[in-house]
Amino acid sequence: MLTDSNKRKPLSCISNTQKKPQTEVLKLCQMNPSQLMPNFETTKPILDENCVRKIFLQNKHPLLAMYNAEVQSDDMSFSQLNELICSEDETNLINFLTEVGIFARFHQCEFCGLQMRKVRQGHIWYWICTRRVNGVKCNRGKFGVRRGTFLDHTHFPIQTVMRIMWNFVYRLSVSQCKQYAAISSKSDHTVTEYYADCRNVCNSWIWDAKHTPKLGGYGTIVEMDESFFPGAPKYNRGRRLGTTWEPDDKWVFGLVQRESLNCILKQVPSNRTRKTLLPIIEQHCIEGTIFHSDGWKAYGKLAEHLDVEDCSHFPVNHSSNYVDPETGAHTQTIEGLWSHVKDFLPVRGMKPHDLGSYLGWFMWDRNCRQLKHDKFLHFLRCAAEVRPPSYKVEFQLPQATMSRIAQKTGNEDDDFIS
Repeated sequence: MLTDSNKRKPLSCISNTQKKPQTEVLKLCQMNPSQLMPNFETTKPILDENCVRKIFLQNKHPLLAMYNAEVQSDDMSFSQLNELICSEDETNLINFLTEVGIFARFHQCEFCGLQMRKVRQGHIWYWICTRRVNGVKCNRGKFGVRRGTFLDHTHFPIQTVMRIMWNFVYRLSVSQCKQYAAISSKSDHTVTEYYADCRNVCNSWIWDAKHTPKLGGYGTIVEMDESFFPGAPKYNRGRRLGTTWEPDDKWVFGLVQRESLNCILKQVPSNRTRKTLLPIIEQHCIEGTIFHSDGWKAYGKLAEHLDVEDCSHFPVNHSSNYVDPETGAHTQTIEGLWSHVKDFLPVRGMKPHDLGSYLGWFMWDRNCRQLKHDKFLHFLRCAAEVRPPSYKVEFQLPQATMSRIAQKTGNEDDDFIS
């Protein structure tokens, strides 16, 4: 039988070190999370010069460590989203989606031509014409507010779709999205379809000519390179990778501007000829750009073949060195970009035909960070621009405009205009 003297003692009892007071540890645990975060002064104008507004950096999702809902942030916090979508009165949510452009600001009745208004009946919001003719309401042009919008063709409530879009913007996995959006009973395919729809919105918006970033300029360096995306089998064993890929989908051509997050990523044929690459460079780069590239044959005498004014080209031979000892040219920025792109892609389950949409999403994400936009609000505005409300647009009359008529001078006839 073990006695008290034979029992194994804890390490603190047999150690030669004295017990340290735990007051410092308890004091650290009781600190406000905002006191543990870095702070900086904002550059926004403040009415009171003596008042200094401090913005604390924090993680976005409340289940991550050290989240404090009261910490001020430039972006829309998760607590603000919950406050918006969890309110019993959905009027604020409808007004918010109307301001960002998801819902139409007004609709005209196709029968009487008067402006309709949003009315909630049960759990659904409708556009309803409330005009009375001989004491009877019109009510013939009634339809749901989600009809013909980005939120159409879904059986989920608006609040659930908003949570799914939030999780997509901040790149949560499908399983995490199902838990946080309270749809764990649904299959992964449901969330995957929503993610694919949101990804196509980002891809369409960033490839719009008025939104695609222009790279380069006088004194600005732009690096270019190509990368093979199907991968390679480990130790040359097993099934050959890339057999299900089309020849024009395996290679991606990239342009990146130094000291900037903006980039251009586009799938190109496997031969990567000059005829294919030069139009991409001319389309997305402006005059005065300094180009750095490797020794690929398509880049030979690049400055002479490009239709870009005042551009220069400095290649580097990677078989000899990675940084040219004479000119200092290198392509390490674009080489590092490829690792970021491939880490951005899903580990498994990506179809070859979806690579283009993932590249567009990656470009959209970096462009959003470059412009310092709130990701979630920016995504809603992009969705409203790519898919504006389109139901019964043909019945909407153009908004009236007013213009001042020039005042007549001289002895002109008032009844006739020459």
